[in-house]
Amino acid sequence: MKRLHVALCVMAFSVEGNESADAARRAADNQTEGVFRQARQYTVRIRTRIETPLAGDEAGVYTGAGFLIDAERGWIVTNAHVAGRGPSEVMVAFDGQAFVRARKLYVDSFADIAVLSLDRKVDRPGARLAGPQPAPVGEPIGAYGHPLGLPFTGTRGIVSGHTDLFGPNLTQIDATVDPGNSGGPVIQLGNGEVIGIATAKSGDDNRDRLNYATPVADVHRILGILRRGGSPRPPRLEFSLLCDEDERTTMRVGESLNDQRWPFLAADSIVAVAGVASPVTSLDDLVGGLRGREGAVGVTVIRQGRRIEVVARPALRADLVERRGVSIDGARISSIELDDHALIPNRSRLLIHSVEPSSVASMRDLAPGDYIHQIDGQSFDSVDSLAAYVRTRAGHPLTIVVRRGSPDPYRIFESHLRELPGDDIQLIGPEGTTSIAGTD
Repeated sequence: MKRLHVALCVMAFSVEGNESADAARRAADNQTEGVFRQARQYTVRIRTRIETPLAGDEAGVYTGAGFLIDAERGWIVTNAHVAGRGPSEVMVAFDGQAFVRARKLYVDSFADIAVLSLDRKVDRPGARLAGPQPAPVGEPIGAYGHPLGLPFTGTRGIVSGHTDLFGPNLTQIDATVDPGNSGGPVIQLGNGEVIGIATAKSGDDNRDRLNYATPVADVHRILGILRRGGSPRPPRLEFSLLCDEDERTTMRVGESLNDQRWPFLAADSIVAVAGVASPVTSLDDLVGGLRGREGAVGVTVIRQGRRIEVVARPALRADLVERRGVSIDGARISSIELDDHALIPNRSRLLIHSVEPSSVASMRDLAPGDYIHQIDGQSFDSVDSLAAYVRTRAGHPLTIVVRRGSPDPYRIFESHLRELPGDDIQLIGPEGTTSIAGTD
């Protein structure tokens, strides 16, 4: 009888334990359902049309996701690669509503972040952002978007880790990021706060691939500056940083490429930016602390074991929303802004960004990545100066000299001579594409 009594007690305890576990699971499922129900209210579908792509874009119509972040202003956050890094047409739709045109308010050239505006108040709740600190590894999360064309769909997972191997900080998640998910919210299931933007995947096999989200730290910085009426553009980093054997970018300076703006010495270690409370431990920290800041900025470095402050005077990168270009017989030409431009003297600032596959330019073997050295014997230092010239030459042949990487181990570049008829010249800009008619 004593053994039977013990067995019954164990059985009763086991049943109670299972009931508690079942109740906990039901509560978690109900919480997740509620989080995804909220996400359906603030998540949008995005369609983007790119007709004349510049660097970073491809021609076509693409779909993705985004989420309402400021209902009063009608602001929506998504990925830069979803909105387009150059001229594009963007349409958005909330659940149960038709697609409407959205304006690109800001597109970042460092982190994969864009802010769209509907230019009106939106009568629905926006997403709640988590704090800027990284979400802990193991945190239950959900990715919400439109994977593989299935609208307003949620998938669950956890935070797997954090990496800065690719430059900007990324959060690794095991919830899948499929086509259509990009730009959508990644949400903490415990409190419904958005910790990141579903951004990318690596690997083709679903069993071992990695998925990445852009954390909201940069979103906080960008939105804060935009709300103050400023520009959150990142700085041009006209200095080199050393990479370690794991290919991670360290905060140790290789060399300065512009001593007037960046008075660093080789082997300086960058540790802080004036006005920013947190230390600089990654490239993302450095860029974040310098966003939108021109003029004198104090930067603390460790130099020969001593902590000193140097005065930097950063220049900001160009505004991607205002990107412009010129298309000549299918070769789309625009400026290229390199942080290490000074390493190669006399390099042109105009580059062929893309070539229409069926165009005359493609038939004449012009290619993306070719630098424009001269046209009709003249050099051009800006899109505006090139546009002004081709306006007068539409319909007339153009002699073009381009520089491209050389296979010769003793040369960096080789020069190529091409002639284009000048029959199809277009101006590319935020307002769209405008053809220039030829004159006799």
